[in-house]
Formats: sequence, structure tokens, C-alpha cells
Amino acid sequence: MIHTKDLQEKWNHLTYSGNSEFEFIRIDNGEAKPVVNIGFNSLLNRCLLLELPKVHNVDFQNSVKQNLSLSFYKDTGYIVLELTDQSFTDLFNDLIISIYQHIHQLSDVTNYSQIFIQMFYKWSEFFDDKKSEKLSQDIIKGLYGELFVLYSLIQDTDSAHLNDLLISWKGPYDKGHDFELDQKNIEVKTKDSSKSSVQISSEHQLESEADKGLELLVLSVDMNTDKSQSIGTLVDDIKELVINKIGDFSIVLSALSQKNITPKNIYMYDNFRFEVIEETVYDCLKHDFPKLTTSSTPKAIGSIRYTLYLNYLHSFIVSTRKFND
Repeated sequence: MIHTKDLQEKWNHLTYSGNSEFEFIRIDNGEAKPVVNIGFNSLLNRCLLLELPKVHNVDFQNSVKQNLSLSFYKDTGYIVLELTDQSFTDLFNDLIISIYQHIHQLSDVTNYSQIFIQMFYKWSEFFDDKKSEKLSQDIIKGLYGELFVLYSLIQDTDSAHLNDLLISWKGPYDKGHDFELDQKNIEVKTKDSSKSSVQISSEHQLESEADKGLELLVLSVDMNTDKSQSIGTLVDDIKELVINKIGDFSIVLSALSQKNITPKNIYMYDNFRFEVIEETVYDCLKHDFPKLTTSSTPKAIGSIRYTLYLNYLHSFIVSTRKFND
């Protein structure tokens, strides 16, 4: 398997002499069945090259996206994925590793060439240089909390179920609950450690679903401590964990893009740094748990926002975990 460090070492040993259109080396030591190479073209752009048998006829249309292109060279049998903006180098490495993970054990040329092309289209949106207004500290704090919970869940999930877990993260889509798992839903709230309440922003957030549990998971955080981290650092940790477990990191990127956060602009939030002090989980289905939901309010009432005071919820606590002891 190829890891980021191995791939970077390959790039470090590559130079372009100018003797041909492409100069490249194989990404591995020959253990994969498809021949996958990395290299530079005459424009000194980084490229990923998939070698196909020259007798293979591929149904192909060249495609140029923002900062990324895909071309087929019939004379050599190369499908070439080219990075045209070198500021996306780290993301390009992530794409290379993801493609390799998907195809390195495949022997059918039609199969692995189609997957190669499909992943280009799947990932190309992440290379768009989106311009958007900077998100507020409170939004980033909430997103950090969801990512923190996601990281914890990934640690306890095996590779076979990892992608399903990643898909269960619904928070950035602003629909339903933050996590929609098979057995339960989880609503995550992230608050300053000095506060004893959380804001419920709609009548849907604590609405239960038939035959599923519902938990309110509250994270208490401090800002800008010696142990605090940004969402960019946390996403990097998640990426490493997902890749090591052979998961599809593009699922995480797709979720982040719903908030107009990309691998290129995520570091503009480095000044917002958080340390999780405590995690408390509440059972929202326990009798008399205080909540306003769609099913418990008249149909004429909607767009409900309210404050939930945690000091009154001790009897509903499922678990508490401290992180700074």
C-alpha cells in the first residue's frame, strides 16, 4: 500500500530533463497489477499516468476541469491525469493514493480504467478554487465538534464499515441529525467549557426516529490552549486514519464542501483553535427528557429555537469523559 510519506519520497527523486513529453516512474515496486506512474510533463505539471495495453480500446473523452485535466494518448495507451495548479499538490497526492487503493488489486483493464476515470470526475470538484465569505467562529466551533466525534467513531470502526460511517456524518448538510447511524442518531453540540447550556436551533434536532436511539452529545471546549488544534489539523488526522483503514476520504471532502470548506481554504481558520475538555452524552429518549420537537408541538408552530440548560439534565446522562486529566 502507498502512503503519503512514500509518495512524497517518489516525487522528491523525480526531475524533468526535457528529453520527452512525460518523464515518470512507477508509483510502486511492481506489486500492483495495473501500471500506475507519477511524473512531470513538459509544462512541469505533476501527472498521474495509467498505462493501458495498446490493443485496448477505451471509450474516452478528454476533460478539462478547474486546476485538473484528464487526457488519453492513444499512441502510447496512457490515461493522464494532470494537475494544472501546483498549489493543490497535497490534495493531488490524496487523489493519487485514493485511486491506487481502488485499483491496485484489479486485473481487468476495463474495470480499472473506468474506476480511474470515475474518480477523476468524483474528485475534480475538490480542486475548484472557491471564493466564499469566511465562516464565523461559532460555526467553525460546531464543525470542529462534529469532526472530533467523527474521528472518535472512525477509531472504533473497522475498514469494512468505514465508508458507511463516513456517509452517516450529516451535520454539514443541515438535514436531520449530525450523525445518522444504524442503531442511533447523534446530535452534537459544542460549547465553551464555561457555559452550562446549549442552543437547540430547530424542532427537528431532537426529534426521534422510529426504532432508533437518539443521543445528545455535548463537547465542552477551551480555545487557544497549549493543546488546542484547528479544524485543518483535525481533518489531516482524520485523513490519515481513513487512508490507513482503506476508506474513501472524498466522502469527508464532500461534506466539508457543503460549508464551502476546501483543502485549500481550510487553513484560513487556523486562528480558531480548540481543545476538548469534556464529553457528556445524554439519552434524549428517556422519559421526561425536556425537548421541543415536531411531534410535540402544534402544527401551527415552527422554526423553534430554544436554550437547553444542562444543569437540569443529570438524570439523563449516559456517559461522561474528561480529556484533560
